Amino acid sequence: MSVKKELVTYPDERILIPSTDVRTFDETLFEVIEMMKEVCEENGAPGLAAIQTGYPYNVVVVKTEEGWLELINPRILQSEGKETAKEKTLYYPDIEIEVPRAAKIRLIYEDRHGKPHSMEAEGELARTIQRKIDYTFGGTFLSKVKKEVREAVEKALADKGLVPEIELCPTTSKRVYFLSVADKLLFFMFLTLFGKLFGASPETLATFYTFDKIAGFAVVALMIGYFIYGRWEARRYSSCTSCQIGNMLGSMAKRLAAALVIGTASYFLVNPAG
Repeated sequence: MSVKKELVTYPDERILIPSTDVRTFDETLFEVIEMMKEVCEENGAPGLAAIQTGYPYNVVVVKTEEGWLELINPRILQSEGKETAKEKTLYYPDIEIEVPRAAKIRLIYEDRHGKPHSMEAEGELARTIQRKIDYTFGGTFLSKVKKEVREAVEKALADKGLVPEIELCPTTSKRVYFLSVADKLLFFMFLTLFGKLFGASPETLATFYTFDKIAGFAVVALMIGYFIYGRWEARRYSSCTSCQIGNMLGSMAKRLAAALVIGTASYFLVNPAG
């Protein structure tokens, strides 16, 4: 793999991609880390998250007086105190705002060979690490400030001609497939309720009841998938109104209620032991 050196800056929205944990500690990882250090040096940055170079890896590098910190799969376990100070980042050119941060943090991470470590940081080092870890979760320092501050920064960037590309919500969504499959399962569950009416044998009723139990759990799983996929669409398509939580919860509630009612009826009407 040939590692490409670049710096992701606003309005490139790749920065919003949540980073995945590193599972393979190989030469490609080493090359990405070294490339990140080069980008830091070239831009005078105290640190960098891998996604800032276009690689959605959960990797952060920070330059200290003692040398480079290579934080792979970092997790903040504990934070203490609160401090507000001015911050700037390469992602938002020429923007500096006051951001509240924990004064002291304790974190765990792995080195480039996968060996686990823990450390404590405070002051500017803690602030830098927190800002870079924000990026690994698909956020920026604007997610740490009040709405009016965020809007002021976005307006200032827009005045410079920097605006994010808006992806329009598609007229059809793959999200409906979750609902379609759930509706079909509910329909067949409903039909099994008439098994005794049409003289189905105990063995057939047992099969119907087993189907109803499996289909009921499947409907619940489909609704969970529907919600997760819908939230992903809402994040991706800023103009999407049908992706609002209220709309999705309504669709989910109807089908989950139907699954509960049919499942209860199945226990009494289809279950051979009922």
